[in-house]
Amino acid sequence: MFIYLPEIKSRSGETVDYQFNQELADIFDEFSDGGNLKLMVSVSHSGEEILIGGSMEAGVAAVCSRCLEPFTQTVRTDFMEAFTIVKSSPVEDDPEQLAEEAANMLTVSGDILYLDEYIRQLIVLTQEYSPLCKPDCKGICSGCGTDLNQSLCRCLDQDSDQIDVRLLKLKELKTGN
Repeated sequence: MFIYLPEIKSRSGETVDYQFNQELADIFDEFSDGGNLKLMVSVSHSGEEILIGGSMEAGVAAVCSRCLEPFTQTVRTDFMEAFTIVKSSPVEDDPEQLAEEAANMLTVSGDILYLDEYIRQLIVLTQEYSPLCKPDCKGICSGCGTDLNQSLCRCLDQDSDQIDVRLLKLKELKTGN
């Protein structure tokens, strides 16, 4: 994904809108199991900066932190960034290097602003730390490992008087022995 800057610079002060709608797997190798990426970007030129803003929505493969089942997590975020225009070197850099430079140093050189690395970092930062497949996920039983979303726990059939040996002294306090 890239933006051709001479068109933006010729319309100094005006906003130009772009829309990207692609599969994540086609853009990023690390999101090979991901879904679709929808990106809306507004770009303008102001002095020595390229200003971008917009919204991003992507379906990313994730694993539920409670039941350990894989699912597709939808991540959404709005963004606003200013990329400083720097003089380009006489030797043309490859697009991957320019994309990494744009994302890490928020600079742009040449006639093209490559957004791939910036968007990849945005997706990574937007993902939830402990994703849930659904808000009311019951998780797995710590005793027998049964997925409580799909069936009842087998631990209920066992004797409820069993006590962890490390906690036997606490039982004595309760009964007064």
